[in-house]
Amino acid sequence: MPTHDPERAAPAWLTDGGTTDEMVGLLKTGKEAEVFVVERRSLDGARRAVLARKRYRPLSVAKGELEALGFSRARTFTADARYREGEGFRYSRDARAVARRSAHGRRVLAERWTAHEWEALVRAHAAGVSVPYPVEQAEDGLVMQFLGDGDVGAPRLVSARLTGAELRVALAQVLDDVARLTREGLVHADLSPYNVLWWRGRAWLIDFPQAVDLVTNPGGLDLLHHDVTTVCGWFARRGVDCDGEAAFAALLADAF
Repeated sequence: MPTHDPERAAPAWLTDGGTTDEMVGLLKTGKEAEVFVVERRSLDGARRAVLARKRYRPLSVAKGELEALGFSRARTFTADARYREGEGFRYSRDARAVARRSAHGRRVLAERWTAHEWEALVRAHAAGVSVPYPVEQAEDGLVMQFLGDGDVGAPRLVSARLTGAELRVALAQVLDDVARLTREGLVHADLSPYNVLWWRGRAWLIDFPQAVDLVTNPGGLDLLHHDVTTVCGWFARRGVDCDGEAAFAALLADAF
């Protein structure tokens, strides 16, 4: 099994309340959220850290409001149902509102989406997966470890210039982390070289809003299969031997 030694915890001072944040710039924009680089400093100025803050765009806003809130474009991802199957609602009125796609229902889904990613990130981190360490849940998203040097983010696997040896290492690390997730009963559900970063000689999994429970979600096994075959296919096209079906079978044998 590959050596596993990512940074494992957020320094306590980051969440003690005695800090200020300054937005440094936009790191990434996606279908439902944008990730910003934030510099957090202690009030006495003695400590500083560069963090990543992921902010989910509101589902329904007035003209010009997105720009006023600091976003660059509107939210485009709406295929929520497949990923939230098997999850219950605390109140029946919320379930009815979601089914009707009312304004209240859309707000419920938006809140669940942000809370769900936070919970998935915390679970993955606790399971020993190489993910950015969770710092805190924000009202519109989450704050987590920034992966990069200075304020320059680590490259996605799809654009990182890796040698053949590094590609083999990256594949072993990704499959090891997927195995950790599977044993935890969690499926990333959107895993690809676009959702893996390469930083300090290892692969880091990011972007967990679509994560599902392997057992309670009816499509859990299918989504896990898709994750594994997508990753293996990408590495195989770059000359690294990876049989997606065999890797999927090995994951299930290990987990169950």
